[in-house]
Amino acid sequence: MMNIIIFEDKFTSDLKPFTYNHASFEVKTGMYSNLDRFVSIFNKCKIHLIVREEIEEIISEKYSFLQVNPKKVPEGYCINGKVIWEKEYNKLLNEKLVNDNFLFYNNKDKISRDEFYLNDIFSGKQKNKNDLQNIQYLWDAIDIFGDKINEDFNLLKSIIKNKFNSSSHFINESKIVIDKTAKIRPGCILDATKGPIIIDENVLVDIGSKIQGPVYIDKNSYVSPGAKIRSNNIIGEGSKIGGEISNTIFHANSNKVHDGFLGHSYICEWVNIGAGTNNSNLKNNYSSIKFNFKNKKVDTKKIFLGSMIGDFVRIGISSMLNTGTYIGIGANVFGTGFQSKFIAPFSWGEKDIVDFDKFIDTCTRMKKRRGKKISKTEKKLLENLYSSI
Repeated sequence: MMNIIIFEDKFTSDLKPFTYNHASFEVKTGMYSNLDRFVSIFNKCKIHLIVREEIEEIISEKYSFLQVNPKKVPEGYCINGKVIWEKEYNKLLNEKLVNDNFLFYNNKDKISRDEFYLNDIFSGKQKNKNDLQNIQYLWDAIDIFGDKINEDFNLLKSIIKNKFNSSSHFINESKIVIDKTAKIRPGCILDATKGPIIIDENVLVDIGSKIQGPVYIDKNSYVSPGAKIRSNNIIGEGSKIGGEISNTIFHANSNKVHDGFLGHSYICEWVNIGAGTNNSNLKNNYSSIKFNFKNKKVDTKKIFLGSMIGDFVRIGISSMLNTGTYIGIGANVFGTGFQSKFIAPFSWGEKDIVDFDKFIDTCTRMKKRRGKKISKTEKKLLENLYSSI
């Protein structure tokens, strides 16, 4: 059986705040994560995952059906987890690609994990001669969403039934897919003129909501009455969304159920956004937005960019978030005026840090509301992250 080795490179910090507790291949690209795409395409292969030691246990817990950080990396095809893999790329696997690609062939019998990372591909920021589509920063996932959701829709159309048992209004019905277990309340408008609308299992779209494709609403999510879901959004599994959103990815189990605007943003898991919170995604002078990673600033070359928000962040009511805002994992954001463009992990307001025991208690309650529990492995990871700040 052929081995496929999906690995993280040495630039996972460029994907923060997501990669504090997630692997690079877990970023959402369309309906699926990069890892979902690898598993689907290489379903007849043995897949191995190579990740940072600090997240090894949590990744092993989440993906117990895959081998994580084997003591010896087997001979096989090694692919950077940032690559958005497509079947047409498979032909590249038969080439012995040079080291300045995101994809290379490991032709040694077996090597240790340390030896694996000594390969020349990890010596610096690499160029990509084959133009493999990849995610270098979280906002890249937002940029490619429209194209990927169209591709994903074409694959799904034959296996999900279109049934519109509702008094709501549907525009371009051939591009609207609603699972038979989902509910659309009266007075909703679903417009797929600009791209598909996919509504998955057990989703409830409440009265008077407006949805413009391309949009994907994942399982067990809720759209509150009168919500304005504009183009290019993912509402991740178990999320509750209201107000106005545009060009935004909600990874999973997050709440923005009240009024307020979010645009061109990536919202990780278990985030709670208070009523009336708004973010800016465009500077008044229309100039390129700079993004602050604390230790470096990146000129994104983008006119539109909102907020990148890490797991377990809580944002108080009527908060104002600036263009290109970074909010680290576990932060509690509140206060008047525009918030800082860089908010460190586990911040409490502007100057303090959260109490860890109270933070875990809140996380436990939050997960219980979704019928889930915080595992010992996850608690350990959060404690390690907290102690490192």
